[in-house]
Amino acid sequence: MSDLSSQHEDVFEEGGLQKRQDELLAITRELFDDQDLITLRLILNNQHESDLADLLAQLPEDDQPLAFDLIAAPLAANTLSEIETPTLLTLLEHLNDRLLSRYIEYMDPDDATDLLGKLPEDRMAAVMDLLADDTTETVEGLLPHADDTGGGIMTSRLVTLREEMTVEDAIQHLREWANEDEVFYLYVVDAEQHLIGTVPLRRLLLAPNTTRIHQLTQPDPLSVRPDMDQEEVAHIFADYNLLALPVVDQAGVLMGQITVDDIVDVIQDEATEDIYEMAAMSSEELEERSVIGVVKRRLPWLMVCLAGTLLSGGVIDVFSDSLKNMNLLVLFIPAIMAMGGNSGIQTSTVTVRNMAIGHIQAGSTFGVVLRELRIACMMGVLLGLLVYVVARVWIGDAIVAACVGTAMYAAIVLSAALGALVPIFFDKLGIDPAVASGPLITTLNDGLSLLLYFSISILFLTLWRPGFL
Repeated sequence: MSDLSSQHEDVFEEGGLQKRQDELLAITRELFDDQDLITLRLILNNQHESDLADLLAQLPEDDQPLAFDLIAAPLAANTLSEIETPTLLTLLEHLNDRLLSRYIEYMDPDDATDLLGKLPEDRMAAVMDLLADDTTETVEGLLPHADDTGGGIMTSRLVTLREEMTVEDAIQHLREWANEDEVFYLYVVDAEQHLIGTVPLRRLLLAPNTTRIHQLTQPDPLSVRPDMDQEEVAHIFADYNLLALPVVDQAGVLMGQITVDDIVDVIQDEATEDIYEMAAMSSEELEERSVIGVVKRRLPWLMVCLAGTLLSGGVIDVFSDSLKNMNLLVLFIPAIMAMGGNSGIQTSTVTVRNMAIGHIQAGSTFGVVLRELRIACMMGVLLGLLVYVVARVWIGDAIVAACVGTAMYAAIVLSAALGALVPIFFDKLGIDPAVASGPLITTLNDGLSLLLYFSISILFLTLWRPGFL
């Protein structure tokens, strides 16, 4: 049996993290089978909370509470902060209110607030009644902020200094406060807690003990309001390479700070949300426990897509008489529909991504759309020529080959235009542009690509073969 308790000191090699998680899962299952809970307790309490969260998610639902009960309270509290929603909901059903309140006391304020926010209102009130007064006061100050805002991800734990303090006073204050909490920045405030500036930890440690804090203060630091969207906060962290960012209210009073570990979670959550929405799904379905609940969330968009595919069928029906006279056109329907859809998906994905990272601003929309159209025109020419040659060799009919090649070009350009314009249009309406990707763009392009294909084919065949119709 591997000694997993020592593996945290190992250097990670390629695939090392997955290998360690696989070994931990295998050992846990083996010890469960042997009913050796004493050994399992020792192993679990020597793991990182992130590894424990991954382990619990992979265990059968019935084994998750038993494994969690073997973890010591401080480590268990940190593990709860790392666990994904489906597993967390299972554990919350298992834990009674008193035990849950005990874990919350060990948590950072922002993590504790997030956990309480996942409880029904009556249970949240019951758990908060069991918390220490200072913990309750801290959590009540964070609960009003929406989860996806700066206030929702901030922590109230930070180190504040006064301008008149000396370096010696500040270091002593830091020693008394810090304990096990990470300190990124020291915040200088006045008597009313208005944020004045920050003091880099390095500058504080290198300064003489008698130096006043106001001599070390960097004034006018970057800060955010508690109602700022978490995605915008993440952009600020990325643009300025920050480790922490203070949160202030309208009057400039320091409310808390957002730390980089929470921003990493935000980036992951936003990416997950975008992926779900690009597939016309909701990230909220992660919290659904029942199959019926998931079906209710997925069905509406699938109904829209079904209507779109029926529209494509309607287009084929309208042109059915023409297809009887030239059934060779049918051979290229899949190619025209697929390439149009693929082109639209590529363009919409690039557009949504550029919007998400702030590369598309007011006034630059036309340039972005124009660039995508130029790219689409070039790809359309190349793919149109390619499919013309294939059709010419395959069926030996130059006119049908010309229809297919021209339709391919037109479908790619139109799909690219839709892929660029629809997300921008949705954004103007206040709808998440990620919804415009995936099935919606594909469905629109299928019908329109067919309409273009048949219209161009009838035009060409009517001009070059007068007796076609």
